[in-house]
Amino acid sequence: MSASKFRMTAACMAAAAGLTLTALTVPVASAAPSAKNAAVVATVPAHTEVLRSYARCGAGNFCLFEHINGTGRAVGLHGARGTLGSLKFDKITSSIRNRNGKIWSVYSGTNFTGRCLPVAATYSGNVTQYGLNDHIRSARPGRCPA
Repeated sequence: MSASKFRMTAACMAAAAGLTLTALTVPVASAAPSAKNAAVVATVPAHTEVLRSYARCGAGNFCLFEHINGTGRAVGLHGARGTLGSLKFDKITSSIRNRNGKIWSVYSGTNFTGRCLPVAATYSGNVTQYGLNDHIRSARPGRCPA
């Protein structure tokens, strides 16, 4: 088995088991997380295909991804964020994975204003088809206002 195939197999097995391969991930925090307003930003080497996808979004997280199909930089949210700017994630989201088990809403404006898109409790996919590619500026748990 080649080294790259071995790394891919190990990454798949770890992701299926809900484990994080710490040698392959580098946490970056732009703001100190708190119980109310927590976030984790992670990047991985380009050769780790599985960990460049939605598999990077751990259980209990609501994750935003910089590029389509769960690629690029990622941020995992645990609570409402009135602005994604402090995470350096303002207007760059192209895909989402919701592993929080609850409906979330993303907004085109800061502080939960502008166009709202409800995100199902188990959604994984792109936001391009909803006209929100690179337009998401805030997110929070719960449905969009009526």
